[in-house]
Amino acid sequence: MTDNAPYNGPSTALRDTLLMGFCALFLLATKMVLRLNLGIPGHAMFFTIFFLILPRAVTGLKFAATATGLAAGLASVLLGMGKGGPLLLLKFLFPSLCVDLAFLFFPGLGGSLLFCALVGFIAAATRIIGVAVTDWLVGMDPEIIMAHAFLKTLGGALFGALGGLAVAPIIRKLKARGLLPATPQPRG
Repeated sequence: MTDNAPYNGPSTALRDTLLMGFCALFLLATKMVLRLNLGIPGHAMFFTIFFLILPRAVTGLKFAATATGLAAGLASVLLGMGKGGPLLLLKFLFPSLCVDLAFLFFPGLGGSLLFCALVGFIAAATRIIGVAVTDWLVGMDPEIIMAHAFLKTLGGALFGALGGLAVAPIIRKLKARGLLPATPQPRG
């Protein structure tokens, strides 16, 4: 296949796996870089959602986002990148499952700005589960848990929507250049 050749069917398993691995790696790299205190709550969700939607939309594999999120989550737990310990895995797993479910139910909408923004918002909002569980394990009051989880999740959900908005034009360009099929071909 040459550089200018049109899309000739499904990509190979190796290419899909490499894309998912690189997205997980870039997700971790941006998390490491964005550990800086910018004073903007939830800013890291922009790249998290971006690198979860991208492999799912490009590969067409049913659980590509989940595999990417699981790889990034396990690596972040092993590297000790957060305060949650093994619960850190939930911060990657819930959004990735949400992305996969959205693309499973609506497979042809990967290039839609509204769809990607909505998926990004909802996927980033699933962070409320991990925050609430962590706060509950610490022993906070239920009212404080809900208020803290809501405030911590709202900024992340807005940045998740922006991350979803950033993916849609990339998917459109890949389809326009013939690198992705115009109609979805779910696999795996």
